[in-house]
Amino acid sequence: MPPGRTSRRVRRELLINGRRVRISDLLEANLLQAGQTLLFEQRIGEPPHTATVTRRGSLKLVDGREFATPSKAAATIAKLSAAPGWSVWRVGRDGPTLHELRQELLLSVTEEAAAANGGSTDGGSAARQRFESLNDARKKAEAGTPEKLTVRDLLKFWHLEDRDRAGSAQIAADLANHSLTTVPDFRAVNLDRVVSLVTISEAESAESSDGSVGSVAAPDELNEEDSFDIGLTLGNLLSDQRPLASVEPSASFDQAITIMLLNDYSQVAVLTSPDVLHGAVSWKSIAQAKNADPKASFSSAIIRDAKVFSYSDRLLDVLDVLQKEEFIFVRDFDGRIYGIITAADVVNKYDETATPFFLIGEVDQELRQLIQSAFDKDLVKMAYSNFSSFDKMTMGQYQAVLNDANCWRALGWSLDRTLFIERLNEIRNLRNTVMHFNPDPIRDVDVEKLRHFLNLIRAYNR
Repeated sequence: MPPGRTSRRVRRELLINGRRVRISDLLEANLLQAGQTLLFEQRIGEPPHTATVTRRGSLKLVDGREFATPSKAAATIAKLSAAPGWSVWRVGRDGPTLHELRQELLLSVTEEAAAANGGSTDGGSAARQRFESLNDARKKAEAGTPEKLTVRDLLKFWHLEDRDRAGSAQIAADLANHSLTTVPDFRAVNLDRVVSLVTISEAESAESSDGSVGSVAAPDELNEEDSFDIGLTLGNLLSDQRPLASVEPSASFDQAITIMLLNDYSQVAVLTSPDVLHGAVSWKSIAQAKNADPKASFSSAIIRDAKVFSYSDRLLDVLDVLQKEEFIFVRDFDGRIYGIITAADVVNKYDETATPFFLIGEVDQELRQLIQSAFDKDLVKMAYSNFSSFDKMTMGQYQAVLNDANCWRALGWSLDRTLFIERLNEIRNLRNTVMHFNPDPIRDVDVEKLRHFLNLIRAYNR
């Protein structure tokens, strides 16, 4: 196959491996032509909006403004905050939508990949299966019966176990290429949370159901450069296995105290319905009310200015409030009060993150000391030509040096080099996950791998 065709095929395969389809891709595949007119019928009986496809792969409105994405063009011309552009722009009055052309392109690329990879499960075959699954999910969403699954099961479509940056980017891109997204946002909740695969327009409606909830931008609207790192969110800290405990405003002290004792809580929500919060009562507020008046009513112990944040808010942005108030409430995408987060929850989360962080730091230090004491600079440079100094070495460079036959021989360890390097490579990948602050906790088995590897280095580096 000529080099040009090879590079083109590789570039096209990126569309099923984490890149959004662009209008320029449709032009390259001859599914669209520069100069074609697209129509957007916003209201039946009214003249449709029009846009022209440019050679650069943008949409040009009648007034001359150009937009790189169909959604931005549709939202602007229709004077909306957001619009599912791929679904509303159509080629001519009776022609296909951009989404239908996108599906045609993805199908052809998927079949190309399957043929090029000989149907291997980790190549085109997996992409074809994912394409079919997402197609089915879109049909269910359009029929009003969206597919529901846990985030953990969603990740399995991409053979992933956690949500690192690259994985989240691919999932969001593949969903967007099918005009799908998840409600709630799969990145902003814990792995066992159930999400629904819905069309982007449905997600916008769900996320805007309550003014206090900050909706996450629909993937269809994002540019290729946009980051998928949203940080550790409040939703990441909450679990469906610990549902919010609450009492009504007419409850008694005994009811609230019993709930707190049974669950080892320091406070409990006061609700009249899932989305109407009156506040909270805590051991502190009960003590203050009783101290002021031994015959105080339950309502006098209610903390009525309890702070409420969206599930998609970043933990980092609310730490000051949490430190001052000691607890905050979290509102879900649909407006209901979903959970409560305390200062103790934050301490537990950071402890969960800190343990592998410190273990990796110690592994890094031990490896650097090992290489510096066991080899001279010339030997290290023969194994890794870009070596500059021991202090600037990375985990990947440690791996390159220790995997060198001459260096391993000089080390004199009675260990199998291949197995040692395989585990070091696992440690390097764990290090990348931890240092990028993946919202998902490091598995216990991986923490144990870190401990065992550290102990092995220390035992042999005496």
